Amino acid sequence: MSEEQHRYAMSSRWVKEKIVTIEISGKEAFQVATPLDFWPEGPSDIVSPEDLFVASAVSCYGVSLYGVSKRFHAELKDFSIQGEGTLHKREFGWEFEQITINAKIIVPTESDKKKMMKAAERAHTYCVVANSMKCPVNLNYEIFVEQKGLNPS
Repeated sequence: MSEEQHRYAMSSRWVKEKIVTIEISGKEAFQVATPLDFWPEGPSDIVSPEDLFVASAVSCYGVSLYGVSKRFHAELKDFSIQGEGTLHKREFGWEFEQITINAKIIVPTESDKKKMMKAAERAHTYCVVANSMKCPVNLNYEIFVEQKGLNPS
């Protein structure tokens, strides 16, 4: 087992009411607020911890897909990913029951499509964030061969 470690440090400061900042060295600070589900009169233009939780799974899959596609020599033309997390009230409070990731992947050839099928699965298997989450992260994907001038949205 490797002793290698990576650390991700940040800080948070209270702004007002149910709003805090997230400050990461070398990056622009941003605000985070309780979601409107739990604070209806709150600001609608500020991301919530719940947004960031789902975004972490979605973005991790995206960057993993790119990296793994290179290792599988699968040429990638484009992709789009949608994610949705479902919260449920449990005995000790709210928890994410699951996150579902839906990806549409565009490749240039049928040969790339076959390689990309393996890459899409492997990217999900090795996604650091999804592997660290308590709730299941489910993946659905479709792979399309690029048709000149037409890309599925």
